[in-house]
Amino acid sequence: MRAFFKAAQYASLGLEMGLCVAIGAGIGWFLDSRLGTKPWLLLVFLLFGIAAAFKAVIDAARRATQASNSTSDQESDGPDRAKKD
Repeated sequence: MRAFFKAAQYASLGLEMGLCVAIGAGIGWFLDSRLGTKPWLLLVFLLFGIAAAFKAVIDAARRATQASNSTSDQESDGPDRAKKD
C-alpha cells in the first residue's frame, strides 16, 4: 500500500505542472483584460507558471532522492550488519 502512495505522489506531478502553467496564464489573461495590456501580462504570468512547474519538478526530485537515501541508510543499518560485526 505504501508503494501505491509513492506512485500516486509522483503521478500527480504532471497534473501539478499543468495547473501551475494554467493558473499563471489565467491570472495573466485576467489582468490583461482588465488593464488593457494585452499580451504582456499573459506572457509574464505564463513564464511565472512555467517557473513554478519547474520548481515542482525539482522539489519532487529532491524528495525522491531523500527517500532513496533514507531507504538505503536503513538497509545498511539493518540486522544483517549486526551479524557481520
